[in-house]
Formats: sequence, structure tokens, C-alpha cells
Amino acid sequence: MDILRDDMRCGICGQLMDAHDAHQQHDDGTPAREGRRVTYVVVALRGATAHYQAIDDPTQTFKTGADWLTEELGIDLSSLVGRQYTCWVEPAEYGVIQSDFKLA
Repeated sequence: MDILRDDMRCGICGQLMDAHDAHQQHDDGTPAREGRRVTYVVVALRGATAHYQAIDDPTQTFKTGADWLTEELGIDLSSLVGRQYTCWVEPAEYGVIQSDFKLA
């Protein structure tokens, strides 16, 4: 009986991997990263803080420095509210790491 474990899936596309299929279509020599791309929308600016939430789950709300976020996205502060963007979200020892920011 085969038991499906998360570590038997490709860390990039989620396809199953087994001993017969090394699934090297994404292999560039670096280890696969755990995580996923998430789309967010900035819902408010309060002082120097940008408040944003996940599009697929609005109950997930977060805040970060508005200046930092505009720098990552390459936009002006005046166009931040209502702006959608994506980033790679990767679990870390003490929370998550967000990287590779792109406008949606």
C-alpha cells in the first residue's frame, strides 16, 4: 500500500515523484523550495504602515512598512491602496519569508 507524503511531491509544481520518476523538469541544480506564490491586495494605509490581505483568504490580514512595500513593487506611495501584487511565501523557522514581489 502506497502512502502519499508531502515530501514525495515536487516542491515547485506539486507533482508526485517516485523512485522511477526523478521528475527533473525543474532541476537547475538548486534544491526545490517549499512555499507558494500568493496574491495580496493593499486595503489601507495607516501612517507609515500598509495593511494587506490575501486574495484567496481575506481573513489573512497583515501589515508592513509602506515605504518598504512600495520599494519592493517599484511604485509610488500614492498608488499603493487597492494595488494587487504577488510574492513567493516560504515557511521559515519563525514565520514566513516573502520574496520575488510582482505587480498583479
